[in-house]
Amino acid sequence: MYGSHLRKSLQLFPGIGEKKEKQLLGVGVYDWPSLIQYQKKTNDPLLPNLTILEERWEELEKEFQEANFTFFTKELPSLEYWRLWQHFPERFCFLDIETTGISESSVTTVVSLFQNETIRTFERGKDLEFLFDVIEPEDIIVTYNGRRFDIPFLEREFHYRVKNPQLDLMNLLHSIGIKGGLKKSEIQLGLVRPEAIAGMDGREAPLLWFEYQRTNNKEALEKLIAYNREDTKNLKIVLEKTIDLLSENRLF
Repeated sequence: MYGSHLRKSLQLFPGIGEKKEKQLLGVGVYDWPSLIQYQKKTNDPLLPNLTILEERWEELEKEFQEANFTFFTKELPSLEYWRLWQHFPERFCFLDIETTGISESSVTTVVSLFQNETIRTFERGKDLEFLFDVIEPEDIIVTYNGRRFDIPFLEREFHYRVKNPQLDLMNLLHSIGIKGGLKKSEIQLGLVRPEAIAGMDGREAPLLWFEYQRTNNKEALEKLIAYNREDTKNLKIVLEKTIDLLSENRLF
């Protein structure tokens, strides 16, 4: 462990954004106490005065000690939600969807949720309409490219606005230079998929669903579900490996 990732977030203080945080890291300011000590010594004119910083530190410590998860999801930038994983892993809901395509007429076929080491899959024509009944409204929904695809797609189909805090791993990975889609990102992170679905990609998923609908081929459905569940469970591994990289390289 590298200490509390949450206590290392300087962006929780007023006047500190991503750029200023990186500058502070460069001069050895890496957590809440060291920020206070730095301002005592330097009186940095680009930071709030010491009294304001100390008052904020007191507030942050109080909420941290009370394990106020919702406070921190409201205060942190969404790209910084990874810092909460160390302390609140049970509040992260990993989500991935499969669809018949990307057009306006396309529909959702299966969706998997992975939370607290439990995976649940919802299937069109069976129980898909109950998907949002099992997602707590304050939990963080974790996706890959979900902000641009999964969540808007579900909102359109369900006529429902998702208000949960969201962590899009695509954006987090891009921030440390890992690009190329989920499968290529997994390879760069050292993940190996089961042989039965190792060669699958998103283009095959609609074909499996159409095959199941046309011929009632249960094997096609089972393969589609297995692919979707693997995607969903791998989101957790991707998050953990990304956090390791951030920690090892002191990019936080």
